[in-house]
Amino acid sequence: MRLTFACMAAAALALAAAPSQAEGWAFVFEPYFMAPYMDGSTSVGPVTARVSSTPSDVFSNLNWGAMGLFEVNNGKFGLVVDLTYMNLEASRDGFIDTVGGHQGAYSATALLRVEKHAEAYAGVRVNDLGVKISGTGPLGNPLAASGGKSWVDPIIGMRVNLPLSRTVDLTMLADVGGFGVGSDISVQAWPSFGFRLSDSIRAKLGYRAVYAKYDSGSGLGFFEYDVLTHGPTLGVQFRF
Repeated sequence: MRLTFACMAAAALALAAAPSQAEGWAFVFEPYFMAPYMDGSTSVGPVTARVSSTPSDVFSNLNWGAMGLFEVNNGKFGLVVDLTYMNLEASRDGFIDTVGGHQGAYSATALLRVEKHAEAYAGVRVNDLGVKISGTGPLGNPLAASGGKSWVDPIIGMRVNLPLSRTVDLTMLADVGGFGVGSDISVQAWPSFGFRLSDSIRAKLGYRAVYAKYDSGSGLGFFEYDVLTHGPTLGVQFRF
C-alpha cells in the first residue's frame, strides 16, 4: 500500500510539471489512503458470512490496494474519476474460517456549479466484488463457496466546499445511488478538511462512509453483499 501511494504521488508531481493544455481549467490529482472498518454480511449460494473487520484486521490480511481521484474543473463544470481497490481477507466468524476476495469501486461523475460553494453531480459507479468463503460445518464437514459480481449504479449527489480560513477549508461530499438499477441502495458521505501547504498542494484529512446493499440470483447462484465500509482518510491533493 505504501509503495502504491508513493508511486501515485510521484505521478502527480510529474503531471504537475507539465504545461496545462486548456487555459482556465484546473487539474487535480489526489492519491489518498483509507483505514477501513467493514460491517455487514455477504452470501454466496447457501453460505452466509458475517463481515466485521477493523483497520488492523484489514491491513493484516491486505494483499494490495490503491486509491485516488482525478478531477478537471473550469469553475462551472467538472469531471471527477475516483478509483478504489482492495484485495483482502476478513476475520474468522463462527463456522466460517476465512472470507476473502477483492472489492473495487470506480466512479465517474460530472459536476455542475449551482452556488458559489456548491456543486451538484451525477454519474455512475462501477462496483466489482469477488468473494471466497471457507469454513467447517457443525458436523466437521468442509464449507466452501466463491463468486463474483460486477454492476453499475447511477449516482446523484452534492459537493460543498467552505473556506474556513486562508489555509483551511471543509469539503462535504454526499451521494445516493443504485435505485434498484444495480444496488438496491448505495449511499456515500465524505467530509474532509483541506490544509494548504502551498499554492498547488493540500493535505486532506477526512472520514468516509460507503454503504451498499446488492443481491442477485437464487439457490446456488445467489449472491448478496450488504456492507458498510467506513473509516478515516488521509490524502495529498495536487492542483495544477
